Amino acid sequence: MNQNKYPILFDKSKMKFGKLNKSSDILLLFKLIFNREFKKDLIDWFSSCPIGANLWYAAFKNDEPVAMYGLLPILIKVDGVIIKGALCNNVGVIPRFQGTGLFQAMGEFSLNDSKFPLVIGVPNSKAVKGHKRIGWKSYGGLELLSGFVSGEGYEKLDINQFKYIESKKDIYFKIQKNLDFIKWRYSKPQTIYYQSIIDEYNYIIWKEYNNKKQILELSDCNLLEGFNGVVDVWAFKNSENNEKLRSKGFSPILFNEFILYTNMQLLENVNNYKFELGDNDVF
Repeated sequence: MNQNKYPILFDKSKMKFGKLNKSSDILLLFKLIFNREFKKDLIDWFSSCPIGANLWYAAFKNDEPVAMYGLLPILIKVDGVIIKGALCNNVGVIPRFQGTGLFQAMGEFSLNDSKFPLVIGVPNSKAVKGHKRIGWKSYGGLELLSGFVSGEGYEKLDINQFKYIESKKDIYFKIQKNLDFIKWRYSKPQTIYYQSIIDEYNYIIWKEYNNKKQILELSDCNLLEGFNGVVDVWAFKNSENNEKLRSKGFSPILFNEFILYTNMQLLENVNNYKFELGDNDVF
């Protein structure tokens, strides 16, 4: 571990790595790391993922949890092959251990112990460098594009009416889903999601946020024109979809690197990848 890739400024003899089993410990770390109060129902939601419960790795100093690294099992379809991988989530270190190398050491332990062949990350800009120090690699960037559309709007269905329609498009890299998965995904506590079914091949999943519609899943960006008001949607920078959205008056308001941890040899053209807001646990 390490091989001089990052400094270790914490006392290794007093630090142990393992997993969190108590919701109270997870919620405490959420508060200490992200300075926000979360409820137990969010932890229960992470635990009920149909692919597998979220793995809450942690670093402990004298049995006190001081860092966290979440890995959510998901199915990823790459070049026609379905792989059980993971989504990296809720990663952080409590303030007094930031800048000590614990972030990287925590990541190395979690990724090595979990043995997922492919892990997806969409970190904030401050965390990208730390991830890359332990072997994560960038596969493009995701832009949150915002624009105004003036359609008539769509009929909206609630979670109990959701349907799953398998995309007919041949996509090299995407999250593999079914009805059970999307019903779990969009049952996330404290958030209301809607689905609009356009026809037998197309649907949109979206939510309302700050008087805007955020698009969680979208089969064709041309469908956005049916909404009315301000719409936010993710698209890979320099992708064909991104260029199409810009031509319709959309402009970027946020950027995140899309990074992967894997030994697999993957294509790097962003037009081969599909990763949407709903594929990330944050939204």
